[in-house]
Amino acid sequence: MLSGFKLPSGFKLKMGISRSPERISAVRRAIHISILAAAAIGSVNMSAALANAASLNTQSTVQQATAIDSTATTTPVTHYTLSPEKTRQAQALARTGRRLYFAEFFWGLLILWLCLRTGWAAKIRDWATRAASNSFLQAAIFCPLLVLTLDLAGLPFHAWAHSVLHGYGLSVQGWSSWLLDWMKSEAITLILATFAGWILFLLIRRRPRRWWIGAWIAAVLLMIAGVYAEPLIIEPLFYDFHPLAESHPQLVRDVEQTIARAGVTIPENRILEMVASQKLNETNAYVSGIGNAKRVVFWDTLLARTNEAQALSVFGHELGHYALGHLWKGIVLNAIGLAISLPLLAWLFAGTLHKWEKIWYVRPPQDWTSLAVLLLLISILQFVATPISNAASRYIEHQADVYGLEVTHGIVPNSQQVAAQTDQILGETNLEDPDPSPYVVFWFYTHPPIADRLNFALHYDPWSVGQPPEFIH
Repeated sequence: MLSGFKLPSGFKLKMGISRSPERISAVRRAIHISILAAAAIGSVNMSAALANAASLNTQSTVQQATAIDSTATTTPVTHYTLSPEKTRQAQALARTGRRLYFAEFFWGLLILWLCLRTGWAAKIRDWATRAASNSFLQAAIFCPLLVLTLDLAGLPFHAWAHSVLHGYGLSVQGWSSWLLDWMKSEAITLILATFAGWILFLLIRRRPRRWWIGAWIAAVLLMIAGVYAEPLIIEPLFYDFHPLAESHPQLVRDVEQTIARAGVTIPENRILEMVASQKLNETNAYVSGIGNAKRVVFWDTLLARTNEAQALSVFGHELGHYALGHLWKGIVLNAIGLAISLPLLAWLFAGTLHKWEKIWYVRPPQDWTSLAVLLLLISILQFVATPISNAASRYIEHQADVYGLEVTHGIVPNSQQVAAQTDQILGETNLEDPDPSPYVVFWFYTHPPIADRLNFALHYDPWSVGQPPEFIH
């Protein structure tokens, strides 16, 4: 899967395994908030965040997983199955995640509305304008206080999410480490929100009818910068990384053979292992970054639960994202979505202010309080756009599945069965629902359901019928 960060204190909805992380930790949320402040509606998914976090006795956790899975990873599979007890757990966890998702969304809208209706946002504005005449200093007061108000109000939901994941054994992070991760994520968010809010405020003030054009340019540049900076600056704040060759030299040699077949170049020092076991029991891998920051990352929990053939199958999927340019394509699609949605947002923003500015204590011409109105509208529009964003994500992830099967064909013996075994391992470890409702898939799933992915892996065989593969010829 394509990388991205979500708040470490958040909750990972169980909506489809990604053979890379369901957006590890804090950056994506920081970028998310700042893009919201910069009026980027359709670019990032507002769905649930991954509960990342820190350490109990992680070494024993990995050792236990290895001992359990060493006898199970090569068992042939014909379809995705869970034991009755694990099925019950997976379904209960999915229901809890969906409830939390909707509860957190509507709670966030309520808090934003209360900030406007009670005059709290206006009071923050007054503090900022009295404390400084410089617009950037005003932004450095108003934006962090508004965002911090919203995030503190939502903190109980993240705590609830963390406790749920602990209860299901998917997280091993202690509360002190969890809180430290939340504070790190919050600090990043507040810094980015300050700069983005300041730029947006200037655009609205100087070009009240055409501010969305500058906001589109700023949002696209921010997306590109965020994708580039994420693996270099943000990820190391939350996880430890080291070259995969240090711990799995044979796997790296197999990886290099697969890369050569794909005709792409990935330097060995960009194939990394992430110490996820300090915080999580879940398994995954992912690709992140662009340009010289691009890299492929294996979670150590994945390597502990799979053999090298299965790990190489996971890599084939990640190589698909790399070779097919999915990160850049995602940026382009987001830019197109913003170009469509930002004019709509500007129209709604003008109409909402015309009707409600007095009740919400917004001073004409638009002052700092109008950013809270804009954030309210963006949250609603982004919520509505979630199924569209997730449908595009499922298509991209399916392409990566196809690519992974093709690039490992002939390198990994019985590669279709190996891929299916890997899906079974990942789904069972991460408690993926074996039979989600089509409505749940439509709204929540960023990847095809794990059962569908496993079934596709077993039956995708263009070679046996003389058909050309889709990507690797």
